[in-house]
Amino acid sequence: MTHDATCNAAFRCNHMGRLLHRMGTLLPQWLNGPDLARECRDLEQLCWPELGYPRQPIFDGDLPAFLMVDGDCCPVALLSPADPIELANRLAAFEPSPPPAESCIGTNLDTLARLLNLTPFECRWLLWSHCVKRFGRTILPVIPMRDATHGCNVLALLCEMPVDTVRDAVASRRLHTWGFLDGIGADGAMPSLLSGWLSATDQFADWIEQPYASNSDLLAALCQAQFR
Repeated sequence: MTHDATCNAAFRCNHMGRLLHRMGTLLPQWLNGPDLARECRDLEQLCWPELGYPRQPIFDGDLPAFLMVDGDCCPVALLSPADPIELANRLAAFEPSPPPAESCIGTNLDTLARLLNLTPFECRWLLWSHCVKRFGRTILPVIPMRDATHGCNVLALLCEMPVDTVRDAVASRRLHTWGFLDGIGADGAMPSLLSGWLSATDQFADWIEQPYASNSDLLAALCQAQFR
């Protein structure tokens, strides 16, 4: 793996972790009942190092019967999933490590923000959408979006941004028009799940990870990506 690729991978991992931790603190506000229990259970198993577990927890029902004993024929220790409110509080108290100081992704996003006058929300939207593109949408909890208004409210809470700023960015659709984000249906409707709102295009994901010698080279590559 090249130095640039290593730095990009570390940058993505850091920010993907930040996104998951933020979502974990908000799940009790977005879901309830069995849906909340299921998504919190999955997130607890995904974020086990940050929660201080020595290994990934195994919950009842995770393993088939023949795997319920280890190599020494001892029963596998099972844990009970944390209460969703307790899990949210533990994730909220966790202090993530600072992002790597050097990465093509971070440098290019900063340059793009200056050249295109992106808002702080648009920068965060692009960053997290890029991370989700590389890790896959299934890494995210399943959060239904009732409509565009609800979607904007969820994004504003997730990104800790004013909801009017989010509504303006979604309504303008310029990040979609420029080919950075996808997910809009043929009828112009936004996706029905949060994961669909955090959806970078393949072209953007590839383009933002490359090193560029100058702003002109970056813009030239952006224009080329538009017409692939």
